[in-house]
Amino acid sequence: MKYIIRSVKYLFYFTFMCGIILVLTFHFSVKPEGLTLIDMLMVDGSLYKMLAFFVAVAAIYPALGFQKKALYISNMKEHRKEIVELFGNANYVIAAETATSISFKLRNPFLRLLRLYEDYVTLDFSDNPATIEGLRKDVLRFSRGIEYICREEEEK
Repeated sequence: MKYIIRSVKYLFYFTFMCGIILVLTFHFSVKPEGLTLIDMLMVDGSLYKMLAFFVAVAAIYPALGFQKKALYISNMKEHRKEIVELFGNANYVIAAETATSISFKLRNPFLRLLRLYEDYVTLDFSDNPATIEGLRKDVLRFSRGIEYICREEEEK
């Protein structure tokens, strides 16, 4: 269900952003007298082709943009303070916390809106290996940071 909701969100997002770009491009370009944006979009079914493209991209994007990664670290609970500090330095705050997991979200409401409120990063350390889930770029960035924090202590 989460996948479908993300797909619908991104379908509206891609359609909205492309619409803005099309309107601005049409408004500031040189065009024949009497040509409207609708006339331009209806040539050879361009509008329907664009919508089909947006549906395809929105259907695929959640699978490519979100990730769940395993962290093979045994002492993660001992480094809770450093991990929370790592997220805090990246402008994230704790959204929810249980005995076995912590969810973080962006602090900035504007950045959250730009990410369509799909900005949560969840760290689950109930099993071994622990897992981190969220946007792919955030998962990769934070997993490297967590691994560095936990392994740095082991080397001392």
